[in-house]
Amino acid sequence: MSLEATLNKIQNNPLYKKSCSIHKQYQFHQFQQDGKIMNGQVPRKEDINGLVEGEPGYDASTASIVLYNFKDGVLHSEPENEPAVQYRGHIEYWNNGLITKVIDYVKEIEESWENGVPVKIIENMNKGK
Repeated sequence: MSLEATLNKIQNNPLYKKSCSIHKQYQFHQFQQDGKIMNGQVPRKEDINGLVEGEPGYDASTASIVLYNFKDGVLHSEPENEPAVQYRGHIEYWNNGLITKVIDYVKEIEESWENGVPVKIIENMNKGK
C-alpha cells in the first residue's frame, strides 16, 4: 500500500477523526529547518487550532507555547517519560514519528495509539477519582 493510501485509510478511521490531537497530521513527516534535519526541543507559539503566529486566522487570545521534541527529524519522546508534544494541559507521546499516547487533562481524554491510529479513547478519564 502506498503512503498516500495508508494516510487516507488512517484519516478515515472514526477514532482518528475523534482524536483531540491537533498535531496528528505530523505523523510520517520529517521536519527540517534551514536545510538541516531537526533534533532536540523546539518551542513554537500556536493558537488553539495549531496556527502559528503570523498565519491567516491566528487567534492570539488562545495562543500558548507548544514544545516539540525531535529525533532525526521526526517527533519522538525521549527519554520515554518526556512528551514529544506538550502544551498547557495536553501531552503527546510519540515513537519515531508516530503517536503512541495522547493525554488531555483539560478535556479529560486519554488516547492509546498503535501504528499511527488511535485504538482506544477514554473520555472523562478522571470521573470517579
